[in-house]
Amino acid sequence: MPSPDRPELHLQARVGQPLAIVLDASPGAGLLWQPPAAPAGCQLVAGPSVPGGAGDGGGVQQRFDFTAAASGTHSLRFLLQRAWEDKPQAVQLVQVSVAG
Repeated sequence: MPSPDRPELHLQARVGQPLAIVLDASPGAGLLWQPPAAPAGCQLVAGPSVPGGAGDGGGVQQRFDFTAAASGTHSLRFLLQRAWEDKPQAVQLVQVSVAG
């Protein structure tokens, strides 16, 4: 299992309000973020990606919308990897504190 090689993100959200989690990806190189399963009582939905760099083959910013039905803290583990590879290139841990 790879160790996290990116600084852990700490985000705050409100119950029932979507929180955008935006991560830089490189689809031209086949590298896209794979979201984890949503924790119980939560939703994690892939949103639209936006260009993150200039020109064809440039990076994009992948967006994931996280919504929680109750207050608490949730740990999310995103994997940056190519669809045809088993081993991720990077791991991004995201801690979301949800307040009521």
